[in-house]
Amino acid sequence: MEPNYAFARSMAKKVLKDYRLSEVPTDLSVIFKNLGLKYIELNDADDIDGAIIEIKGKPAIAVLNKAKPIQRQRFTLAHELGHIFLKHTRRDVYDSDEIRENSNNLISKTKPPQETEADIFASELLIPYEQLKKYTADINNIDKLANTFMVSKQAITIAIMNFWKHDGKKKTKS
Repeated sequence: MEPNYAFARSMAKKVLKDYRLSEVPTDLSVIFKNLGLKYIELNDADDIDGAIIEIKGKPAIAVLNKAKPIQRQRFTLAHELGHIFLKHTRRDVYDSDEIRENSNNLISKTKPPQETEADIFASELLIPYEQLKKYTADINNIDKLANTFMVSKQAITIAIMNFWKHDGKKKTKS
């Protein structure tokens, strides 16, 4: 099964619209409050980044590792929301570090489609294409954009590359 990129992006756009989130950085607490999710915070740099725990088949508890950088925390929360909104019902624990360290063949290093979809959802939720368009004057200033959207430099760089690809060319000031 291949990841459905278009569906993941459109669902993130729908969530932004439904929850009236039009400012950056995206306020994820609005979504969590409306979903009624409880919060548990970990503080161990070696532990998981985060997770959503289901009780009686429904998302109930968000686990977040506060030992990770705030940008990572935000992406992790957005990623976990992606699993909820994309209705990923059966998920195995996926630890990318463990996969890289303990795998002998390349195939098992591949991220499962649901994880890729949740990443795409998270990226669009935190760096909405329509919002990024408003910052074309700063498109070459990765640090400024990463701070504005409160994401990692890696996340904003990928969003900018996709922006250029989607727009067909790099936008510059005239």
